[in-house]
Amino acid sequence: MATANSSCAAVLGVRLQHANRILAERWLDRLVALVPVEARSVFPSDLLLDHIPGLIDEIGKFVADPAEEDIAARTIVIDKARELGQLRHQQQASLHQVLREYDLLGEILDEFAVAEVSAIKPAPPLSDCLEAWRRIGRAVRVLMQITAGTFISHYTETVTEQGKRLDSFNRAIGHELRNVIGTLQFGAALLASEKAADPEQRRHLGATVRNSADRAVRIIRSFERLPKSGVLSDKPTEQTVEFSELVREVFRQLQDMADARGVELKAATESMLVHLDTGALELILINLIANGVKYSDRAKPKKHVAIEASAANEHYEIRVKDNGIGIPGESLPKVFERFVRAHPHLDGELGIEGTGLGLAIAEECVKALGGEIAVDSVEGAGTTFTVRIPKKLPPLSEA
Repeated sequence: MATANSSCAAVLGVRLQHANRILAERWLDRLVALVPVEARSVFPSDLLLDHIPGLIDEIGKFVADPAEEDIAARTIVIDKARELGQLRHQQQASLHQVLREYDLLGEILDEFAVAEVSAIKPAPPLSDCLEAWRRIGRAVRVLMQITAGTFISHYTETVTEQGKRLDSFNRAIGHELRNVIGTLQFGAALLASEKAADPEQRRHLGATVRNSADRAVRIIRSFERLPKSGVLSDKPTEQTVEFSELVREVFRQLQDMADARGVELKAATESMLVHLDTGALELILINLIANGVKYSDRAKPKKHVAIEASAANEHYEIRVKDNGIGIPGESLPKVFERFVRAHPHLDGELGIEGTGLGLAIAEECVKALGGEIAVDSVEGAGTTFTVRIPKKLPPLSEA
């Protein structure tokens, strides 16, 4: 038992170091109680979990020894706090979550300090206790500032990169629309001139104008469905949904198209709650599944597009598989490029009118969610798209 002759800060600092893992567990339990998800969904990797006890240990050292250099000058503390900010950004946390997590940590440490100081007999001087609490408060604030600063820095880089991708996409859309509008203007001018007196020629020009106008509308509608600036961490469009319900809604939207081509839509997904921009995820699924339906193989008696999904520690993995005509090997490296289409020569046979934007939009949405998409295809056998999206927590409720 410590005595009043012992420095309150020294005793409390040592006990913080000894109890660092217990306190980290209390912090995690409190956090999970606020966010109704599995504990591993909060910090899914051991690397992340190890940061909290490590930071508490460093706080204990700072509290215990007033001769130690200020916590803001300690390289090991700064590095750990920066790594935590980077990891929380990679995990698609929000800044609100990061700040709230540090609030909870401060509450846990305050409660621990009160209990430990109360056990010291005889009671230490009030000024000694206040100094210990001052150091705990300063340590938490400094670590929070470093972690949040690192998080914001990475967040800003991501938003800038998304802005550049969107700007590039805007230029591509503008170029494509200018080409279409140029055709419209040329056709309209010919229709209005004396050169188009022949009825057959007028019908041909009229069809060209209508087709160009339809293409412009399809391009604009595709662009309107693209998330305008990526998925930002605190956007109000984020929702927590049951993934299977989202799949059912996507199937409902595409059922008529699938029925018209005799394609069965199948789903084999785990029961799992996902928290993200559900509009972006829905758009990904619509484009990938619609792609499988459009390029189904008429020669096969049973045609299908199947979706499978599972949740690992850190990611959701979604696979959209079909047994359609497949993608030629030479087209695979370019399949996600804008306005690239693997089978334009089959439009008439398959009854397709495409812009070559569907898979580009799907890839943009996946990147905006912080994920990655891959494609594997065998011509004549079918295609599989695999999407991996990092898990993300819903915002913490206010205490």
